[in-house]
Amino acid sequence: MAAAMAGGMMAGSTIQAVGAIAQGNAAKAAHLYNASLREQEAQVALQQASVDAWRVGQQGRLAQGELVAGMGASGGSVEDSMDVLRMSVANATLDKETVLYKGRLKATGYYNDAALERQAGEVAQQQGWFSAASSLLTGAGRAAATYAGGKT
Repeated sequence: MAAAMAGGMMAGSTIQAVGAIAQGNAAKAAHLYNASLREQEAQVALQQASVDAWRVGQQGRLAQGELVAGMGASGGSVEDSMDVLRMSVANATLDKETVLYKGRLKATGYYNDAALERQAGEVAQQQGWFSAASSLLTGAGRAAATYAGGKT
């Protein structure tokens, strides 16, 4: 009778252990999925920044063209006109680089989130294994105590 009870306890502990491992693996899979989503968001942020930078560059070139046309029509000094044009080019370049920087910064945040998700997945899986080991050890201890108690 004690052996049967001890066997039942071990079976229950084994089922708990398998469940803990499965739960840890499922949590890891969910975190890995979230990590892949964050990486996709990072790529989208970089692509969007590239498109926005191109658009800013186009707007800058258009503004510079209008500036050159306006300077030619006004008959102002060439030196003053060139200074204004150089400033316009510098500002357009700064605007474009700022857009790219913001995109890289946003992507870095997503990549960092992805790394944290992967780490959380590893921890969840390890917790599943530790919980499984704990269930098996606890079950073995109870089964041994039950078996020993039944023999006396």
